[in-house]
Amino acid sequence: MSALALTAHDFRRDGHRIAKIGTPLECGIYPKVSHHAKCLDDLARSDSKHVLYYQEACRYWVKAMVGLPFFKRNGKRMDPPHGRTVCFDSEEAVCYAACLSNSSLFYWFYSAFADCEHINDALLRGFPIPGDWGRVAWKILYKKLADDLARNATRKVIQTKQGHTIEYDEMKALLSKSVIDAIDAELGGLYGLTPNETDFIVNYDVKYRMGTADDEE
Repeated sequence: MSALALTAHDFRRDGHRIAKIGTPLECGIYPKVSHHAKCLDDLARSDSKHVLYYQEACRYWVKAMVGLPFFKRNGKRMDPPHGRTVCFDSEEAVCYAACLSNSSLFYWFYSAFADCEHINDALLRGFPIPGDWGRVAWKILYKKLADDLARNATRKVIQTKQGHTIEYDEMKALLSKSVIDAIDAELGGLYGLTPNETDFIVNYDVKYRMGTADDEE
C-alpha cells in the first residue's frame, strides 16, 4: 500500500523554505493563504499590554495564549522558560493571533515550512492575514478556547535535577479540538477555503495528533 504522496509545486518562503506538501488539495490551499499582502507582524507592536505567549517547542499542538501562563520556580511566580512573546496593538488583534496560532491551519502551515519541532518567530509573525481579519468575533472565540484549555489543564509539580521545584499547568489542546475546529471553520471562511479544503485542514494529521494525549509537550 502506498504511503507516500508527491505533487509538483513551486511554493517557497524566504527564498529557501520549500513547502512540504504532497497533494493537489494543499496546492489549492496555499495560494489562498499566502497571497495576502499583510502578515501577523503588521498587527504587532514593540510593547503593549496585549501580549501573546507561545511555546517554542511544538510536536502536534501549538501552545499559545493571551498573557503569560502559570509558572512557579521554588514557590516564586516567574516568566516560563522556552517561550516567546509578541505584543499586539489591540485586544482583538491578540485574540486573533491566539486563535490563529492554536488553529490547525497554522499547524498545517508550520508543518509545511518549519522543522516540526520548533516554531520559528519569523514564521509566526510572517503568517499572511487578510485585510478584513477583524470581521470575526475573535475575542469571543478565544475566550471559549481559553476557558476550555484551562478546564482541561492539569497542575503539575516536578523536581529538577538542579533541585528546583517547578509548578506549571500542563495543557492538553487535543481535548479542546472541537473549539479549535470552530476556529478553523471561521479561518476557512476568512481565507476563502472551500468546504473540502477546510475539512482537510480540520482533519490534517488527525490520526497522530489525537493519539498524543500523553505526548503533547
